[in-house]
Amino acid sequence: MFYYVSQKNVTLGDGTKENPFQTISQAAQAAKAGDTVIIGDGIYREWVDPVHGGTGFNHRITYTNAENEHPVISGAEIVTGWEFDKGNVWKVTVENSMFGGYNPYSDEIFGDWYDPMGQVHHTGEVYLDGNAMYEEASLEALYEAPKKPERVYRWYAVAEEAQTTIYAALPDVDPNKVCTEINVRPYCFFPTREGRNYITVSGLTLCQAATQWAPPTAFQPGLIGANWSKGWVIENCTIHDSKCCGISLGKRAEDKDNIWSIDPSKGGSQTYTEIIFQNVNNGWDQEHIGSHTIRNNTIYNCGQTGIVGCMGAAFSTITGNHIHHCNIRGEFSGAEMAGIKLHAAIDVVVEKNCIHDSVRGIWLDWEAQGATVEKNLLFENVSEDMFIEVCHGPCIVENNIMLSKRSIFDLSQGTAYVHNLFTGEFCCRPDTSRFTLYHLPHSTMVGGVMTIYSGDYRIINNIFVGKDGGELYGTKSLDSYGKLGVNETVGSVCQMDETDKRLPIDVHDNVYFNGAESWNQEDGARVVQDFEAKVSLKYENGRYSVSTNLYDAPVDMYASRVTTETLGKAFESEQTFENRDGSPVVIDKDLLGQSRDEKTLAGPFACAVRETEFPFQI
Repeated sequence: MFYYVSQKNVTLGDGTKENPFQTISQAAQAAKAGDTVIIGDGIYREWVDPVHGGTGFNHRITYTNAENEHPVISGAEIVTGWEFDKGNVWKVTVENSMFGGYNPYSDEIFGDWYDPMGQVHHTGEVYLDGNAMYEEASLEALYEAPKKPERVYRWYAVAEEAQTTIYAALPDVDPNKVCTEINVRPYCFFPTREGRNYITVSGLTLCQAATQWAPPTAFQPGLIGANWSKGWVIENCTIHDSKCCGISLGKRAEDKDNIWSIDPSKGGSQTYTEIIFQNVNNGWDQEHIGSHTIRNNTIYNCGQTGIVGCMGAAFSTITGNHIHHCNIRGEFSGAEMAGIKLHAAIDVVVEKNCIHDSVRGIWLDWEAQGATVEKNLLFENVSEDMFIEVCHGPCIVENNIMLSKRSIFDLSQGTAYVHNLFTGEFCCRPDTSRFTLYHLPHSTMVGGVMTIYSGDYRIINNIFVGKDGGELYGTKSLDSYGKLGVNETVGSVCQMDETDKRLPIDVHDNVYFNGAESWNQEDGARVVQDFEAKVSLKYENGRYSVSTNLYDAPVDMYASRVTTETLGKAFESEQTFENRDGSPVVIDKDLLGQSRDEKTLAGPFACAVRETEFPFQI
């Protein structure tokens, strides 16, 4: 059945094409498995809370835009009636009834691993012609000059029992003559109840929600999210200006949420471990949770993450998204911040995404077992392009281009890096201070708990481009690691005594430019001297393209194709490097989808290229 929604209708309507619903929420009350909701142009200022879900991957509820129309779901409301206060400050008073039961201007951002940076922050926001302003620390500070030059437009709110007064420093702007909006809703599209499975949201713009901080040890809200469900598809959407997170595939609400911040007598790692066991006992498995598809979305201007998930993202695919400008305003900090930040990314595929200008690109934290990160373009990220933290493997990182100052920070073991182009630092470290979980293969069931010795890496057929002679460019910093030979297992060459907590590694057939150096035991290393390698990026006509002279270098860059037989098993989990369906891995496609022969070029391209567009439209 088809339901229609149009703001052109002056009545509430009955959902027919001739007499459409006026709000999406009306359709969300009515739609059931197999139904499609078709949404017309307009700004829908509402929180869509779907009552029903679908019953299977091919029997779902779909919410989509009408053809050639561009509906927007906004968590904000326009406010008028601003009055001049003094200096360059204006003020407006609103009734708290407009917030629908909670007030984002009294709702402080709070949670585990959150750092307010010396200032209280609220989930509310103020927008001037769609651009988020900066929350000031006090009303007194609002009357003063901004401490940072970029923070010209600032606001501060005084929330009382019945009313809230918002003050805004607006030099040379009359807020009554432009579009001035405030956050009033915590979500745009988010079910209040769990288990609303098999929902598709397609072709919508969703923006301006008063979302709360989303750590792995608490309920994880997002501007749009599945709320502990299965089989969602979020596609072809534009998602922006979430106070914290854009898309949530995250943890359910539980009694011990944020307990580490409330009572720090137990460490955060121990708290998280308890939560994992609790959820395994309470039905976290592939049958009920995860297996989402997040594809071809544009996500930006999110204060914490573009996509967040803890446990709820397991078995999912995140593909073809353009994610940028996440947590770069410097208002608040902490952990849990990246373009994509996932805990327990079991059998997750992260592919063909473009992630840039964020605090981090991709952050896989704890239990990224069976995860694959492939064919992504990452650049201009502040900390690193990819951080993989306290995971036991296997995890495959292949055919990516990473161009930020630091490409990889690996605080894990059992990671395979194959056919990548790294122009930033490649940094690996142990972490023996935390006991972290690993799972039975392709399952949420816990297989064991152990510290991270570091190592057990496979670093094969990559290109490393150095800069300024830094020692972290290339694999030279791994010289203290032992060698894992072909067809050897970690256990056969390392007795794991207390004096050496680093596992042996397999590094071969990588190519090094511009001072990047190789591991001291590497077979087939090609260190290119007297040649200046260049890699540049440009944006034109909606596409990023990469230009390089790497393949003009006087060096043989060919090596053997990589398979499951090449990679073997991860030591701690004893899981084979394989596809998530259990089939053998054969890395026979490059970043562009071109086939690789048995003998193939190192790096992300199967054929020599000098300029190539990234393989999807931005």
